[in-house]
Amino acid sequence: MKPSIAIAVLFALGIGGIAIADTPTKAVGPYDPSLDGWKQVQGAAQKAGTDGKRVLVIVGGNWCKWCRALDSLMVANAELKGEIAAHFELVHLNWSKENRNAEAMAHLGDPEALGFPSFVVLSPKLKILHTQDSGSFENPDRNTPGHDPAKLLAFLRQWDGTK
Repeated sequence: MKPSIAIAVLFALGIGGIAIADTPTKAVGPYDPSLDGWKQVQGAAQKAGTDGKRVLVIVGGNWCKWCRALDSLMVANAELKGEIAAHFELVHLNWSKENRNAEAMAHLGDPEALGFPSFVVLSPKLKILHTQDSGSFENPDRNTPGHDPAKLLAFLRQWDGTK
């Protein structure tokens, strides 16, 4: 191969590598930066109204290890999973550099100010019933980081609309 062709090929490969690295990719996890968060919330509220439920919005991102840990716990813990399924339409509302979902955040009272993940409980008519940071759900033992399922369950039961 001639040196000028080799340089051209290497240059082309270098540019291609940069283009691939700069192309946003969907991170693995429940938060989808490509979605319009306010439309997600509105859709969940419509379904909640039909099904007699409330809307549970969890604001976070796939970049957030606490957000991913919380989601894993809610999927793995049968009691939490059952409480959510029975009483809430769940929305994982993305907040990331790719999509801060400004419209949704404004409608929800800017819950991102509380940190991540944060919770917003809504009526089917989109009335904010409660906003909560997740710090109070953390395990008290720093040797076992994560969220305490009993604390989360108590929170969900407090806001599930059955009382």
